[in-house]
Amino acid sequence: MNTVTPITLTTEARGSGVTHLALAGELDLDTVTRIEPALMLVSAGSGTEVVLDLAGLTFCDASGVQLFMRLHRRCAVDGVRLRLCRIPRRPGRVLRAFGVDRTIPCAFL
Repeated sequence: MNTVTPITLTTEARGSGVTHLALAGELDLDTVTRIEPALMLVSAGSGTEVVLDLAGLTFCDASGVQLFMRLHRRCAVDGVRLRLCRIPRRPGRVLRAFGVDRTIPCAFL
């Protein structure tokens, strides 16, 4: 029996040029391929800033890191600032190990 790894993307609020999103679940090779199109679509034309709340993220591997870097590049091309916030300890260790916090503004729990 195949198990589908859970991942959800929620648009929490939009206003004053800021788009607030929340990503919850596990971010791995399987879920990145499922969530990336929606994440890129929502962030496109999102105003001046995208704030991605990761408080519900329970796991992140290298494919998740690559997704954040692609999203950062996409936002930069569109003139949009990306911020990652409320990053839990376990995924935060991975983001720090890959240096994501040196490229994208990050707020860790």
